[in-house]
Amino acid sequence: MEFRTDSLSARIRVARISNGLSQTDLAKALNVNRATVGHWERELGFVPSIDHLHALSRVTCVSVSWLIAGDTIADGGKPEGMRLQMEARMLTASRNLPISLLDNIVELMRSAERHI
Repeated sequence: MEFRTDSLSARIRVARISNGLSQTDLAKALNVNRATVGHWERELGFVPSIDHLHALSRVTCVSVSWLIAGDTIADGGKPEGMRLQMEARMLTASRNLPISLLDNIVELMRSAERHI
């Protein structure tokens, strides 16, 4: 399926969908209301702030330049883009886990970090 990418609103939607995120997921990751994401994705909706564009870029693994003007391709193929995408997936997956399990996961990651 091919999506339009000729406007900021369309590129925000494509970036979100390409990462398997719902509007609610993206809103939670950005600490905004779901309706805000909906407005950003509407042709006549309002435009995200620069800070929100940077956050959108981090969460969806695309460049700010691509979001704003469609200038460059999403950087999901670069190592840092892949890492950001994995971090976004981990954040989304962790939302429904009990705190005790999240504590164990964080401790496991810290332990692994000490051995690298």
